[in-house]
Amino acid sequence: MNILAGFTTKTYEGQVTVNGLPRNLVDFRRCSAYIMQDDNMQPLLTCGEAMRIAAELKLSLNSQEKFKRVEQILVALGLSESRDTLTAELSGGQRKRLAIGLELINNPPVMFFDEPTSGLDSVGSKQCLGILKALAREGRTVICSIHQPSALLFDMIDHLYVVADGYCIYTGGTGNLVPYLAASGLCCPEYHNPADFVVEVTVGDYGDFNDSLTREIENGKNESWRSLATGGTSKVVEMIASDITTSPWVLQNSSARATVGSDGKETKCKPSEYGTGAWKQLCVLLKRNVVRLSRDKVLMFTRMIMHLVIAMLVGTLYYQIGQDAAYALDNYSLLFFNLMFVMFSAFSAAVITFPSEVEIVIREHFNRWYKLRTFYLANRLADFPVQIAAVFTFTLVVFFMSGQLPEIRRLLMYILTCTVVSLVAQTAGLIVGIAMDIQHGVIFGPFIILPFMIFSGFFVHLTDAHPWLHWLFHLSFLKYGFEGLMVAVYGDRSKMDCSQDYCHYRYPKQLLKTVDMTNAEYWFSISLLIGLYLTLEITAYVALRIRLKHR
Repeated sequence: MNILAGFTTKTYEGQVTVNGLPRNLVDFRRCSAYIMQDDNMQPLLTCGEAMRIAAELKLSLNSQEKFKRVEQILVALGLSESRDTLTAELSGGQRKRLAIGLELINNPPVMFFDEPTSGLDSVGSKQCLGILKALAREGRTVICSIHQPSALLFDMIDHLYVVADGYCIYTGGTGNLVPYLAASGLCCPEYHNPADFVVEVTVGDYGDFNDSLTREIENGKNESWRSLATGGTSKVVEMIASDITTSPWVLQNSSARATVGSDGKETKCKPSEYGTGAWKQLCVLLKRNVVRLSRDKVLMFTRMIMHLVIAMLVGTLYYQIGQDAAYALDNYSLLFFNLMFVMFSAFSAAVITFPSEVEIVIREHFNRWYKLRTFYLANRLADFPVQIAAVFTFTLVVFFMSGQLPEIRRLLMYILTCTVVSLVAQTAGLIVGIAMDIQHGVIFGPFIILPFMIFSGFFVHLTDAHPWLHWLFHLSFLKYGFEGLMVAVYGDRSKMDCSQDYCHYRYPKQLLKTVDMTNAEYWFSISLLIGLYLTLEITAYVALRIRLKHR
């Protein structure tokens, strides 16, 4: 199914043809849609919102026509009463119907379904196949893979293709399957489901007939058992399909009634691969991400509250020590902890949350909802204010509670350093989230980022390390963030007050000399961090593209 739909383009041999001609994958994808087995949809969007967003991305109609199309599909699929229900709260059958409706928005003439009845009960399976039957009646080509359908579902199929051990053992009408098997000496017992019987034949319950059946049907090239007419369905099937085809949804787009390549040439369904331009896609995706983030209490509110609570706790522990030379080393540890916290919180959030987005973008991007770079940009822009607000809250509380020198310039440098470090760590976590699933990311993610902490200059100074290891210090982004933070707090600073009789670090320059940061330059460190951040953003986008390309 993946190969036929164009989802898999490598790791197989042979050629895919449409009406005997080599398939042009770009043109074919414009005329087809692939509904996968797993219903990967945004869980925090309502059914109606998901449909409207799909319409905004896939249609070039005006707002009124888009709204009308969405309402017609919701009514036709029996989802009108669930339009305000979150997709995460829909039943299995409703999710399947919504997945179909999302791809019906742009009315594709060819539709692929991988296990459309998976996870559904008998009633849900019957409704799902009834919808597919109705779609096929309207002129579409509907291809689906089903394992062991019931007798009723089996009777709804127009053309059957049975595969065993990688070879075709039958292709033709469902009504001709029993006579075909009987011609080979395999008689289906009366009142026995033909679908169950052919599965029993393939596994060898009646002997090894797969090779002979493959030769008989010429491995799928023999068309003598194909049914030319599809009017032989039962009355029950007719009733199921009529419930949908008699709905107020009337297709206006004639492309759905055209068969791809019916004249011997592949039909180009659309002049462009996407229904809307990049700017429109960006606006719609930004809106979707804002709605999603506003409803994600774990990602939004817990994230903000966590930064505030930790800031209050740290501020209490290090209360008003920033201007006291007696606590210079304690303040030195506080500054490093600040970077550690914003680094790990940003990194962990990206590692945990983004893998769930990957499966969604795979489905939507493959079905031509949007360009990948537009999705990535919208995703980053939507989360950017959240990350900035979280870091700003944390650094602002810690800065004033710990009693740092109250100068606007130092405060801004302090916030900027922590923010850039958090963005670098977040993008690094994004790369891990793209490359790994959640389980592996949580396990191996810390091992990836811990070396940056070890060579940050806090535990071991550069001058104390072996010369062969110096290059590792220069690769640590946390080293540059730490230097920037130290310069922001202690750079160009006069003699500090001392609450004790003697303070070794009464002069900030002495502290910077001890920690080997005398020659540290703030804007040099920030420039390197910003450059690294942009490089990692490009790397993350390339990694996402590679993952989708090698799916």
